[in-house]
Amino acid sequence: MPDWSIKIVRSKQPGVLAEFVGDVPGAKPGSFDVQQGDLVSWNNTTGEAHWPWPLASKTAAPAIPLPPGSPVLVSGSVQPTTSSDDYNVGAATGTTVWYCCRIHPNERACLVVVPFGQSSADTPSV
Repeated sequence: MPDWSIKIVRSKQPGVLAEFVGDVPGAKPGSFDVQQGDLVSWNNTTGEAHWPWPLASKTAAPAIPLPPGSPVLVSGSVQPTTSSDDYNVGAATGTTVWYCCRIHPNERACLVVVPFGQSSADTPSV
C-alpha cells in the first residue's frame, strides 16, 4: 500500500494557525483520500508543534485521554520541521477518520478511506 505525507502548513484562514494538506500536487487543505493499509505521516513545515488527534466526528471536541478503541494517529506532538511516525490506516472503506490538532483544536481535517482506484467523490462516507 502507498505511503502518504500530509504537510502541516501555515494557514491563511483568520484564527487558524495551521492546516493539513496532502503532500501531492494540487491538494487542498482538509481532506485526503487513503486506502485501508496505507501508511500516513505528518510533516510539520511550521515553527510550532502540532499533534494530529482523532475525533469522534467532524465537530467533536478532542477527547483526552483517547477513548478505548480510538486510533492513535501519532505517538506525540510533531515538532517544527520534523515528521511524525507512521499511522497505519486500519479503518474500513467508506470510513472518514476526523482529526484535529490536540494543541490547536480549530485545526481540523480528515482521512477518507476509499476503495482502491476511487476517490472520495465516488464513495459515500460513514
